[in-house]
Amino acid sequence: MKKIIALFLALTIATLIIPSVLPVNAQVAYEPELIIISPHAKPILDSFKTAFEAYAKDVLKTTVKVSYSVYSSEDCYKLTKEWAGKPKADIWWGGGIDLFATAAKERLLLAYKCKDWDKIPKDWFGLPAKDADGYWTGYALSGFGFAYNLDYLKKYGLAEPTKWSDLLNPAYRGHIVMCTPKRSSSTHMLIEIVLQGMGAEPGWAYLREMAVNVGLFTARSHDVIDDVNKGEHGVGLVVDYYGFESTVAGYPVKLNYPGDYALANPDSIAIIGGCPHPEIAKAFLDYVLSEEGQKISMGIEQRGVKCSSPRLPIRPGLSLPSYLPDVTKLKMITYNSTLATARWGDVNTIYEDTIEKKQTELRDAWGSIEVARTTLEGLKAKGYAVEEGLSKLAAAEASFGKGDYAKAKSEAEAASGLAKWPPPYGLLATVDVILLIIILGAYYLYGKRSET
Repeated sequence: MKKIIALFLALTIATLIIPSVLPVNAQVAYEPELIIISPHAKPILDSFKTAFEAYAKDVLKTTVKVSYSVYSSEDCYKLTKEWAGKPKADIWWGGGIDLFATAAKERLLLAYKCKDWDKIPKDWFGLPAKDADGYWTGYALSGFGFAYNLDYLKKYGLAEPTKWSDLLNPAYRGHIVMCTPKRSSSTHMLIEIVLQGMGAEPGWAYLREMAVNVGLFTARSHDVIDDVNKGEHGVGLVVDYYGFESTVAGYPVKLNYPGDYALANPDSIAIIGGCPHPEIAKAFLDYVLSEEGQKISMGIEQRGVKCSSPRLPIRPGLSLPSYLPDVTKLKMITYNSTLATARWGDVNTIYEDTIEKKQTELRDAWGSIEVARTTLEGLKAKGYAVEEGLSKLAAAEASFGKGDYAKAKSEAEAASGLAKWPPPYGLLATVDVILLIIILGAYYLYGKRSET
């Protein structure tokens, strides 16, 4: 009897213990399909599709088919919101933290903390690198700057841009290409860097003046780097990995982070709430944040796959390849993500309505300001008093900075007419009158003499 009881207890204990020590993979029923929506470029999506399918077969012991659809970051958010708990995709991958934070507040995402959760920092440069409840996780760092084509700059005699103020130089007129914040979350972040680095009012004034030099607004953010790669424009405003991608691909393209106002922002990934394939979605999230996934993201070959569009890793302590910079040494702005999230829509609308759609009017007004400035400088060199004209010109520039282009043009055109001969105006006038009287008197006397 004792043997029977002992055997029963042993079996009971084994029943309780064995499942806990078996590989987790054996306990999970992974779905055979994973659907991703993403703004990422094809090289990133294809490399992870191939690597994860191999990983699933080798490690998870399951066959999975990964598919993806490419949308802008804004459209990924809109789709997630439209689906409202009944999504047609599992993973939303790519974009700044602001849209993900908004989606998390609206309960559109599934809370899940990946296996390597503790190895992901709480924040980077003052920005959250992951949601405290696990609704989204940063998977890479995105810096923002200027990609430029060396051959193009040499052809037109242009210097390499190293700071935001460089882009105001008239030498860059028509040579800059960019997307708009409404169509690209990376461009939106570039705009926020300016607004938060310079302050809202001077930031908007800068963006309007810089737009004078923009030769093209593209439909998608990746179109910007494609344009620069082809040498159609010289300088493009991009997320940093577009520049890394071009360099690795052999294009004569380099990337500079702006030396005056810079930022590296976590690029995020999340599982969509109510997704059709939640278990394989969790496994994919685990993989992207694993050391292997981070190496693939950096362009380091894993499982025979090498991503041609390298990214900076979200996890610290990993060795960087030579083509990736150490962004910890950059001069970063203090970024307010709460402010950025609150005014996301307003920033997009203001830029679209007062800059992109009014670029012709904007350029015309700035042209009048430039003409007035040149005219006043010339008159000053000739001895004219131009203080009143310069004051009017300053008013024109202020109107331009606020987006009132008609008023700016009118004030600029009036400024040149306010230049005057230098003082003493009264003495000069008196001398002129006396000389006129003398001339008229002499003429009168000469006439009288002729009569006699």
